[in-house]
Amino acid sequence: MNTQHHIPSRPHVQGSHSPLRLQRSLQSVTDGAGLVALRLLWDRLELGRWLDARTASLPGRFRPSLMVELWVALLWFGGGWLDDLELFASRRVRKLFGWVRVPDPTTFGRWLRRAAPSLLPLLDELLWQLVRIRWSWTRVPDAATLVVDSTVCVRYGKKQAGAELGYNPKKPGRPSHHPLLAFVVETADLLGVRWRPGSA
Repeated sequence: MNTQHHIPSRPHVQGSHSPLRLQRSLQSVTDGAGLVALRLLWDRLELGRWLDARTASLPGRFRPSLMVELWVALLWFGGGWLDDLELFASRRVRKLFGWVRVPDPTTFGRWLRRAAPSLLPLLDELLWQLVRIRWSWTRVPDAATLVVDSTVCVRYGKKQAGAELGYNPKKPGRPSHHPLLAFVVETADLLGVRWRPGSA
């Protein structure tokens, strides 16, 4: 069932003076509509299949591709740490991605600690894979200027894996991470990340 409403015209606002026609539906919608693009790209590029083919030997009962998909979606959704996984627990994002349930932060953290040594090199390879695909759709740049720069990720609490006291102009005295990022200036492609403690 659809109902239609109109927003009256506002002649003092730049643009068309005609009223805006709105449609409203009783169907459920997701509050993470921007994730639709991620869902489409993930499927079109077959990233899950690519990851599953290379992570069959990883321990645990969770498919690594689903865990990576979950984490990427969380970052895209605006999450910044494991506790934000709870944002997906009662929202329509699960339906959009076809997730039966979302692991709690403790479960995800344990899985990540076990899988990280094998998974991180694969994610670096996946990053290159994505850049190659994008360049095949557009074109390989004639020239590339590689910029390597660092950033600071402030951490709160004493048990933040790999965080150390060091270079931290934002919050001196707080532990941090100090990763290096490599970008291609002409295309804005991120080519690599070197994760480092704050003392690096």
